[in-house]
Amino acid sequence: MPRKPLAALAASVFALVVAGFALAHGGGPGSVQAASATFDAATVTDLHSGTCMGTDGTYTKTRATYTGATTSSDARLNGTLTVRAKTFYNADTNLGVVEGHFRVENADGHTNGKFVAVDTNGTLDGWLGGRAHGPHAGLLGGFSATFDPTAGFSGGQLGTGSSTSAAVFVSGHCGGDDEQGSSDGQKHQKHNKHTKHGKHKRNGKR
Repeated sequence: MPRKPLAALAASVFALVVAGFALAHGGGPGSVQAASATFDAATVTDLHSGTCMGTDGTYTKTRATYTGATTSSDARLNGTLTVRAKTFYNADTNLGVVEGHFRVENADGHTNGKFVAVDTNGTLDGWLGGRAHGPHAGLLGGFSATFDPTAGFSGGQLGTGSSTSAAVFVSGHCGGDDEQGSSDGQKHQKHNKHTKHGKHKRNGKR
């Protein structure tokens, strides 16, 4: 049985995405661009496997590194692909979980992040979040692929453009009326900071 619940893995991806977008600064990102790519990662190295007993049967656990390539019209998603993945799979129910880290690299920069996916009889439906460096942007979206821990990823698709499997790059900062409308709240936050600061000073004198 997986030691990490799927919800916890998905939460870690979501946390990475939110941390990168900094929406709390007000307004929102200055740019949201559709992103898509196809990918394969069929070269398997450092494969380790084992089993564990869950309440619904025996699970096969694997850990490996997969390398290949991504193809995209966006340079940030076009290049050499490296995936480090862990899997938990029940051959009796044909259900499992795959999670890990990915990195797309080329001469102009790299894009990296985390992903989590449900494995249904070798078909992955997943979600990823990450950051592109050069130019900088946050990446989030849904992806699908065929997967076998001993053969890697094939037929992968990121961001098909539909509402059920879209992906976007988010960058910049969008200000305006929303920030102005929040001025009272911002003043209140500043007041709280000063109050806390003063409190710390008084505590320090004791």
